[in-house]
Formats: sequence, structure tokens, C-alpha cells
Amino acid sequence: MSKLKNFSLVVVNLIADLWFGIVRKPEFYDKHTVTRTKRGYVLFVSMAGIIAVGSAFWLYSRIY
Repeated sequence: MSKLKNFSLVVVNLIADLWFGIVRKPEFYDKHTVTRTKRGYVLFVSMAGIIAVGSAFWLYSRIY
């Protein structure tokens, strides 16, 4: 449950970074992307990035 909460928090903050230009310090993301393996970290960051960019693009296309 903790990983799902952290994943959701990272995705929402990445969308806010892309959409509003509100920039968080990298330490925020480092604190919430803790995993046990390097492969898990890469998967976590990749999925969060893909979802955030996809959501921002979707929002942009819905508005304009």
C-alpha cells in the first residue's frame, strides 16, 4: 500500500510540474522513489513518467 501511495504522489506531482510549472526539489522525488532493486527503481520512475506525460498531454488535448 505504501508503494501505491508513493507512486500516486509522484505521478500527481510530476503532472503538476509539467502542467503548472511548479517545480519541486529533487529530494522530494528521491524520498518517495525508494525501492529494493535498481530494476524496480527504473520501472517505478519509467511508469510514473509515462503516466505523467500522458496525463499532461491528455489534459492539453482536452482543453485545446
